Amino acid sequence: MEKADMHRRGIRHGWERAAPSYREGFGRALAEISQSLARMLPSPLPGPVLDLACGPGTAMAEVDRHHGPALAVGCDFSHVMAGFARKAVVTGHGVVADQDRLPFAPGTFGTVVSSMGTIFSRDPEGQIRNISRILKVEGHFAFSAWGEPHETALGEVSRRIVSLWPHPLGQSLPPLETPYSRGESPWLFQAARQANLSVRSVCSHWLVFRFADRMTAAQALAGTGRLALLTEGDPSRERELLDLAMEAFRPHEDPRTGRVELSNRYHLFHLVRTVLR
Repeated sequence: MEKADMHRRGIRHGWERAAPSYREGFGRALAEISQSLARMLPSPLPGPVLDLACGPGTAMAEVDRHHGPALAVGCDFSHVMAGFARKAVVTGHGVVADQDRLPFAPGTFGTVVSSMGTIFSRDPEGQIRNISRILKVEGHFAFSAWGEPHETALGEVSRRIVSLWPHPLGQSLPPLETPYSRGESPWLFQAARQANLSVRSVCSHWLVFRFADRMTAAQALAGTGRLALLTEGDPSRERELLDLAMEAFRPHEDPRTGRVELSNRYHLFHLVRTVLR
């Protein structure tokens, strides 16, 4: 087996091992964002619905709860996550695929949602064109993104862990900050226009992450797919990652109660597919 193939298998194994921890930890903490995404979309909502980089399918479940049942597909790099998403709603299906290489035909979906998933695309401009391609005309694309570095305390903890990681990285980790981190921007309008999408709305909110103690916070963050890339599924390094994460959370610990709280700004985007040019 070639080295590159072995590396990809290691990355996928890391994601698979992290999936259950993510669903019970960080995934639950992000539920508020999925709820906001669902509320910003109009009813009746055109289907089918694609939850892209779906994780455990929280966003498609919220869309189902707010807008009623529709054929829904959860798409994720992880087999385990896609399996969770398939069970998130009665009409759910799961597809395993790279979000930058979507295996769907043009005009397949009436709605695409993504809660903190599409921000990890390696090619934001290419991805937004690809999402437009698989949307029906007048279809909706709703997604979220973290704010800028000085607005994301939990992001700073994640960046600190990566900077202190003592082992060589098999690949560069996807950044938490993207062109979307600025919210409404000239880049957004230009990228949307070139992809035959119009910007319907952009709004910003703050999410306060609350953990009972540093151990709980460390377990939640270590269970994210981004940090799973550090360990590549190696159990011995998972313990090392947990210890490093606990130390990184120390500045955010309340010395009286032991509780950990961090505020992160995030943006919500609602784009609509326009008529083909």
